[in-house]
Amino acid sequence: MAPPVPVYNRQEVRSKYKEQLNDPEKYQCELKSLIQNECTFKTFPDDRSKPPEIICLPFKRLFQRCLIPTLIKENGKKVTVQRWLNIEITDNATNKLKVDSQTSKYTNDVQNFLSAEKDFRKLMEMELDESG
Repeated sequence: MAPPVPVYNRQEVRSKYKEQLNDPEKYQCELKSLIQNECTFKTFPDDRSKPPEIICLPFKRLFQRCLIPTLIKENGKKVTVQRWLNIEITDNATNKLKVDSQTSKYTNDVQNFLSAEKDFRKLMEMELDESG
């Protein structure tokens, strides 16, 4: 299990890392990205003999990786060291998966994903009714 980490909203990130985001060269910042997938099951509540399908949508995350001076204790003394820090800068423009856009190439995928979520919920409710 990953260690707990604080979650900051966009305004908090901008405030906390203002200097690094405004002067990336000074902190040797590099833009990094990774793609994660949000997945769900497509179930068939009306035909339980069909195996579920897995539907995944890509989600891109952007980071500024910066070298930040950090104060640590070493042998009882405070020492400043340089540490790499990933500052997430993902925003609404990063991902092009938009439900309300009929022109997006992912429109059908998004609609299938949302439909699968509803079908899965329906299946779970049916299972609960049958067991109770």
